[in-house]
Amino acid sequence: MIEPPSSTGENEIDLIELIRTLLSAWKTILSATVLGAGVAFAYALVTPEVFKAEALLAPVREERGSSSAFSQFGGLAAMAGISIPNDSNVEQVIATLKSGKFLQVFIERNKLLSVLFEDIWDSKNQTWIVESAEHQPTPQKGIGFFKTILSVAEDKKTGLITLSISWKDPEVAAQWANDLVKQLNDQLREQAIADSKKRIGYLEQELAKTTLQDMRTVLYKLLESEKQKAMLANVNEDFALKVIDPAIVPEARAQPNRRLIVVLGTMCGGFLGILAVLFLQFLQKCKNPNKENTQAHV
Repeated sequence: MIEPPSSTGENEIDLIELIRTLLSAWKTILSATVLGAGVAFAYALVTPEVFKAEALLAPVREERGSSSAFSQFGGLAAMAGISIPNDSNVEQVIATLKSGKFLQVFIERNKLLSVLFEDIWDSKNQTWIVESAEHQPTPQKGIGFFKTILSVAEDKKTGLITLSISWKDPEVAAQWANDLVKQLNDQLREQAIADSKKRIGYLEQELAKTTLQDMRTVLYKLLESEKQKAMLANVNEDFALKVIDPAIVPEARAQPNRRLIVVLGTMCGGFLGILAVLFLQFLQKCKNPNKENTQAHV
């Protein structure tokens, strides 16, 4: 009875042959490894440095006094047709910070379009280095580019917000991060003051028309609370976001990680070298199948 050939023996022979093939082509593998390391090293040197400046923020909640007054008389005020605002929404504040309208104001106020696209800006002649006016950076392109360097993350557990700017100049990155927070607080504070003035005017008109004593009491309370909110908005600089830790000039770069790039490049070069040797060996076997069979019979 003829026993089937042992697959274990064939696997051992194939593994030994593979090791011999790789050892015989060590120069090719070494050359590919050195080439990969060289390319990675050159890329790491050419890649511009990026610094990340971070600011730690906390959302500001509405004062207890005004919110309690609104909740106490909310039903009667609704009967009178008065709309009562809710507490500040953290998601709305973050959405405003990321909105194109807000970023456009920030870019135009600080004249950042030429800074963001300084590669095609002639600072001496104050003109764009483009073929035609159609190729000039638009505000929409500036907003899109700024969104790539801006990051806003909220910690759901603590409620804290981290705002970060990634830029090649560490001082500029820290300045932009702090200026963004300041502009947001100023804008939302001015908007809140304007809304309070409108509501105060509306409440005063309703108070002049109302003769019911209970309703006049409600309107007086709401008017007092609204004036208190307007006063707090005028004196509170950190209106929407309180700065826990302002952005400082980062000393260490965030990108690139040159050591990691070189290590990965070296590993990729060695791996590609091994694949090249195995592929060439496969092509050689496909061209000379008879020679392999002859060696197997021998």
